Amino acid sequence: MQQRELPKKTKIYMIILVMLGIIFFFLMEQGKAAKATKILYQLGYKNVTDVKVFSKVEILNEDTNVKGLKYALKFKDLDQNKQCRGFIARDYKNNIYQDVECK
Repeated sequence: MQQRELPKKTKIYMIILVMLGIIFFFLMEQGKAAKATKILYQLGYKNVTDVKVFSKVEILNEDTNVKGLKYALKFKDLDQNKQCRGFIARDYKNNIYQDVECK
């Protein structure tokens, strides 16, 4: 059975789409890390590096019925020279919550 080969234009389009997908993925990861770093700065972690966001979830505070975002993350605090991991959350009224453990 004979197979028809893909045209060159189709191959080029597929390569471009894959490259755009990879670039988009890295930009989204950097955006999440930048937003989490901004929240950490407001919490008092002024000098942090290696911020890695594992998940970003929309939450609802049932007491006040206010939505927000919760980040599960890991980072290094250079002031204390410790590895930290945990959760930070910010609701849409700019209240900030944290559950961070440093070792």
